[in-house]
This record gives sequence, C-alpha cells and structure tokens, in this order.
Amino acid sequence: MQNLIPGDMLEVNQKLKWALDNGMTADETSVINDAVLAGTQYYTDEALEGSYWTVKWNDAHDGIDLYGTTGTVVGTIKPTGSSLEADFRQDAQGLFLRIEQTVAKIVRDN
Repeated sequence: MQNLIPGDMLEVNQKLKWALDNGMTADETSVINDAVLAGTQYYTDEALEGSYWTVKWNDAHDGIDLYGTTGTVVGTIKPTGSSLEADFRQDAQGLFLRIEQTVAKIVRDN
C-alpha cells in the first residue's frame, strides 16, 4: 500500500486510511498531491526508460516541473481547472492520461 499510486478517490481513501493507521500524518489533499507527483514521475521514467529526470511541484504549487539531466526545467504539467488536485477529483483517469501524453511530448521535444 505504501508504494501504491492512487488512481481514483476510492484508492485515495484506502491509502489515507493505511497512512493514518500506520501513524503517518496525511489528509485527502496530501494523498492526492502525492499521487499526482508520483504518477508524473512514473510516466517520466517510463518515457525515458529510466530515472533520468526529476519532477517537483513548482514554487507556486500550481504545476509540476520536469527537470532534465542538467537540472533545468524542460517542461511543466499544468492543471486544466483550478488545480491538479481539482483535476484529479473531477477525473483522475483523464488527468493521468493527459499527464502521460504531456510527458511524452516534453520528452520528444527535449
């Protein structure tokens, strides 16, 4: 459960329960934000066939920056709504599909 990337709100609630049962501090928002970040890293690693780039929330926490091997930002995942959390809550599968496609384009362009 610890390494599960929740793909919908049911899995978010399962992971939240697991975290709380194991003495961790978490809430729905933190589990969703962790899932979006982990999912972005997963798709980035898959597109590059290895862990060559890093993903991090940008300073404003309104997008996820992809950092290339030189440590510079090579692309950003932005929400279509008010936030990536809101996009997840509205349509988690659609968000992850969009992230996968955006990451593939960023990798292709760099």
